Amino acid sequence: MILKLIKKIYKPLIISLILLPNLFVVIVGIESFPLTCAPMFGHYIDDETDLYLFKFEGENSLGKTNLVKYYGKRETLFIRHFFSKVYGSTEAISPFSNQLYESNTAFHDRMNAFFNHYYSFILAEYSLSFSKINLMVKKVDYKRNSLTDYETIGYFNIKDKKYYSKL
Repeated sequence: MILKLIKKIYKPLIISLILLPNLFVVIVGIESFPLTCAPMFGHYIDDETDLYLFKFEGENSLGKTNLVKYYGKRETLFIRHFFSKVYGSTEAISPFSNQLYESNTAFHDRMNAFFNHYYSFILAEYSLSFSKINLMVKKVDYKRNSLTDYETIGYFNIKDKKYYSKL
């Protein structure tokens, strides 16, 4: 009796486990491993896609310091983590975001948490002290050639431990 019930439920259960996440991706448009059968094709870039590079810059009374050397890991890994897990996409529905309907407060809370941890890291690891950390971005082509200069889009104020958007 129990064996018959298991055989009856087994196939629909397995099919549902595979099909439902993929239906979600088709309907909503957000892909995220393991909820996609092909995570390496989770987004598509063509000639019309705008591409950007992020950079952090520390600022204090002595001037500005490019923080690329102080990420604690390779630039591409650090910035990829920052963009995909912290900052997120500017598109409402994006393969780079799992925040379908996010409030401005939730975004700033996530940025505050990230920058508080990052500032603690550079202070402890490199003995670097700043009054603020600027978040900068520039537009690039698919070969990472600059199309614009870096522009500050926000900053983390060390004193009040808050991120402020300039946009």
